[in-house]
Amino acid sequence: MIQRSIFALTTLVILACSTLAYDGEYFFLVQEPLIRIGLSTNSGSVSITTSDSSLVAFSPDEPLRMLGASRVSVSARAYRPPVIENYRFEIQNLPTQKEANDLAAEIREETGETALVSINPAANTWIVWVGGIKETLEDANEFKAELAAKGFEDTVMVAEKKTMVSDDAIALSQQMRTAGKSEVRSLIRTTGDTKAIGPDVVNPNLREVIVNGPSDSAQYSSLKSVSFGSFNERANPVKLNGKAYRGKIEVFVNSRGTLTVVNVVPLEEYLLGVVPSELSLPQLEAQKAQAVAARTYAIANINAYGTKGFDMVPTVSSQVYKGVSIESKMGTQAVRETRGIVATYKGVPITAYYTSTCGGRTENSENVFDKADPYLRGVECSLEARRHFEPFLIKTVRQPAKLRDEGNLELVRLMSLLAVNGFSMTTNQITDEWLEDTPAEGEISNWLNQIASKFGKTFPNVNKETAKPVELARILSGFLYTPGTADTLLSDSDVSYHLSFDDAAEIPKDRRADFAMLMRDGYFKLHPDLTLKPNRPFSRAGMLRLIRQIYEKKKWTPMLQTGTTKAAVDGKLVLRSGKSERQVTVRPDVFLFRQFGTELYQVREAALVGGEDVSYQTDTAGTVIYLEIKPTGIPTVAENMSPFTNWSTTLGAGAVQSRLSRYVRGIGTLYDINIKQKGYSRRAVELEIIGSNGVKTLKGGKIRSALRLNEQLFVINKRYDSGNAVASYTFTGRGWGHGVGMCQYGAYGLAKMGVKYDEIIKHYYTGVDLTRAY
Repeated sequence: MIQRSIFALTTLVILACSTLAYDGEYFFLVQEPLIRIGLSTNSGSVSITTSDSSLVAFSPDEPLRMLGASRVSVSARAYRPPVIENYRFEIQNLPTQKEANDLAAEIREETGETALVSINPAANTWIVWVGGIKETLEDANEFKAELAAKGFEDTVMVAEKKTMVSDDAIALSQQMRTAGKSEVRSLIRTTGDTKAIGPDVVNPNLREVIVNGPSDSAQYSSLKSVSFGSFNERANPVKLNGKAYRGKIEVFVNSRGTLTVVNVVPLEEYLLGVVPSELSLPQLEAQKAQAVAARTYAIANINAYGTKGFDMVPTVSSQVYKGVSIESKMGTQAVRETRGIVATYKGVPITAYYTSTCGGRTENSENVFDKADPYLRGVECSLEARRHFEPFLIKTVRQPAKLRDEGNLELVRLMSLLAVNGFSMTTNQITDEWLEDTPAEGEISNWLNQIASKFGKTFPNVNKETAKPVELARILSGFLYTPGTADTLLSDSDVSYHLSFDDAAEIPKDRRADFAMLMRDGYFKLHPDLTLKPNRPFSRAGMLRLIRQIYEKKKWTPMLQTGTTKAAVDGKLVLRSGKSERQVTVRPDVFLFRQFGTELYQVREAALVGGEDVSYQTDTAGTVIYLEIKPTGIPTVAENMSPFTNWSTTLGAGAVQSRLSRYVRGIGTLYDINIKQKGYSRRAVELEIIGSNGVKTLKGGKIRSALRLNEQLFVINKRYDSGNAVASYTFTGRGWGHGVGMCQYGAYGLAKMGVKYDEIIKHYYTGVDLTRAY
């Protein structure tokens, strides 16, 4: 792995502490680690920029370079060792060795320079080499002139070009020979070997990093990795192809001969670009849980891509990381407030998998990833029992009705509706007994006055006889009809026709026409025994049914406002309003009803998790005084805000076969598929594939990958063709992702309930501790 420029890999230290759980093991880092994120692994060239005054470049074992430029391009090319031109001096074509020796002696005496004699075998003549090698043309010309001045004008200057292999090229060649599986092809250490080498020591396939900028100091090549930063990194982060990243951008050559680009960044700064990328939902405690999970995952995966020269990638294959551009105020707060905190199991950082939407339950790790981690156990994506719904409860101080007679259910709702619209209700709890009692004079007076107001009539005089049908018929006829209407419009035969029940004879003669018209128009009803009992007072239930008949026929039944809820907040009704929401205060003494099956029941409390249809009435202050709740059909788990809570995908048999064939060879013609085994969460963990070549299976997370479904928590419905062969498969499921570890939408839901980040972490990761690692 490429050398970390600030922190050594040896910072992962485990200390023992007998005061802590799990056999006293405790995880501790000497300091915050650097994380290496592989941003690109096959770049031909990249642009490195900064809004600072200058880029700064670093390479292993070299001093910092101030590039004097805010923009450079970086590419790779075949290594070009420097070519050096040297100059030597000789007197040529001497016919005999004796002449050559005599001339050499003369040169030594006259100039004090060395003079060596050598033969030229090709021409069979002798040569005298004069003086040493000169490295510049200027020095060479000056030396030749000095020789000429001393009488040696026939000295010839010979230019020689020589390729000088650098120490870095030697070191890199040695590194590549011992690199094993490493794909890094830039020097990450220098050589200490100073022995002479042969030409075969240098690898002919060396490539070097080329830096090209507008200043002289920004134009150079290197066989080493090169890291770029800003002079003031915090204020002006370095940019790769226009995208800003904290830390430094390191570039090196890989085994393909292209560039690998790595963001080398302190872990906490890395998390600033991870947390809002992975979980941007607006709940601080959820983002803090995400910060802990992401930090833990990063530490546990240091060197995961070591052969490639980095730790992780910026995608879902590791963790989504988008650099500076994605950073948010809440995400930064979440990272800062959990600095250094990691989740450990028996003193070791866990592999903190997390999933977008778990579908209501997470799964045991071995059923998806083939490894049974004790902290990655399937759990419900909700709190236990009542606690899960406590934050969403709407409560009332009113006592729910206590009934035995199912027929009285509708009267509870009716009485409640009337009560919020001016009708007197003389009990705190409606019972069968209360409904079957005769109403008091005050109640009758109030109820008839409310009706009179609707008709615009004078309030009637009321006494203890008023509850009897014979008296109510007189009053109601006065409300409903013009005086004398019944007597005028109904003949005796009409009256007898409408009063043909068992005890009609008990009705006084002067009231018979009024009774007949009230019966005809559906205001009065008989008892089950075919009697009216005109002289027996109405019970409250009878009076309420009579009032209901009047209100329904006159279309006076109170009109309720309607809406669809979002999750209740602090006991308030939250209503959806387009893309926004509206909060409405609920009175403590609200009449509260919830539907079970097809009936509405008065309740003491009801949870509004979001998605419920409600009908309600407000008082003059705009607070809810009456509320009916129709339960939602969407899941009630913590993740229910996710758009992937429920989904359905239909695939033709051919499409299913095509997808499965990439993972399972030799299916032949696909006949059918079935879920053979389910995991804790009811996910399909083994799929039976029946084809013309026999029965095959597919297990674990490969099921989701092969079928390319959102999740593997699904049921299968099949459509058959006329030949009784499966024509298509409909996968109806829940969730998005692999389903292991922390559910991100679930964390958001729990945070909305008031659950803190540490409890969220411990809910999804079984048996873990939270440890401040640095």
